[in-house]
Amino acid sequence: MLISFLKKEEDGEEGKSKFMGKGDIIFLLVLAALIGGFWYYHKSAKEKTYSHYAKCEALFLADSLKEAKECYENAINLGYRIDSLDSIGYYRLEKMENTP
Repeated sequence: MLISFLKKEEDGEEGKSKFMGKGDIIFLLVLAALIGGFWYYHKSAKEKTYSHYAKCEALFLADSLKEAKECYENAINLGYRIDSLDSIGYYRLEKMENTP
């Protein structure tokens, strides 16, 4: 599949000077939809992770250690995880396990 503006002029369409054809427009729309979908998924996954860790931190600071432990354990299954949040989560879990 050649993009229409890369076609050779041997096609016999000397009167037409199309820059892009219908296929090219559809291809670009699909590509834009894929990029936009990935961006939206990534953004929503980040927001979900940050709000989950904020909830866990609030539970930990309120001394609701049982709920905080469950919250941090559930954070392991989140779709978006970064090292700094994982470190905080594992540190908090270790601290809760060593607390009498």
